[in-house]
Amino acid sequence: MTVVVFGASGAVGGAVLAGLRERGVDVRATSRRPDALVVPPGVPVAAADLNDPRSLGAALSGAERVFLYADVDDPEAVALEVAASGVRHVVLLSSSSVTSPDASSDFNASRFLGVERAIRESGVDYTFVRPGGFASNAARWRWGIASDGAVAFPYPDAVQAPIHEADIADVAVAALTSDALIGGAPVLSGPARLSLREQVAVIGAEIGRDLVVVEQTEEEAAAMLSPHVPEPWVRQIIKDWREAVGAVPDISDEYTRITGRPARSFRTWVRDNVDLFR
Repeated sequence: MTVVVFGASGAVGGAVLAGLRERGVDVRATSRRPDALVVPPGVPVAAADLNDPRSLGAALSGAERVFLYADVDDPEAVALEVAASGVRHVVLLSSSSVTSPDASSDFNASRFLGVERAIRESGVDYTFVRPGGFASNAARWRWGIASDGAVAFPYPDAVQAPIHEADIADVAVAALTSDALIGGAPVLSGPARLSLREQVAVIGAEIGRDLVVVEQTEEEAAAMLSPHVPEPWVRQIIKDWREAVGAVPDISDEYTRITGRPARSFRTWVRDNVDLFR
């Protein structure tokens, strides 16, 4: 069995690639720039660009399963290309945002819904992995923490259940290496609710520094994010923070049900990535 991993340079895709290799699966990585992609020795790399569906043929040739992410311009064309290649099972990195009542009108959720719909309608077997907020979003704070120990955002009491990307990858690997999750759409979360303020405190405890939370206005936050993030995402990030104040996000047990192991904590994510903040 050959599995193609799109997004192998990302945190989740890279962990999926590693997890498949640990299980002895024949795996193929893809990249828009294959010469720039660093993979373990022996892993073939194929040129492919999800925003150019015509480029996918060689990457998908002979593959039975595919790990796919949802950042695509034309999901219908990609899904049709995957189906035409003979791939029989797609595992899509989607989002728990698709389960919200206003998903179809939400900028972020509607994108994921569109990709899910295209894959479902293509006739290929699928598994939609739907994580909530990534613990790795805290990496945005590394510059302030490493310099003056200050973290600025507008809603420090926004509540999340941040999930370690390794947990997402574990579920994707489980889906790619058996038929048990075909047709499933597990919603994943971290094991505990934490406000942004509490997440900063965890980082401070792990690096042995007293960190300061600076509460911004939305306008200040937008000005800080805009040089690095496209405008629609700036609005989405701030909206998500605003709506998470006082929220009680669901805690999912799907990771444990699927893998038989407890979910990794936010503190574990910080320890795994502590050099980001030093």
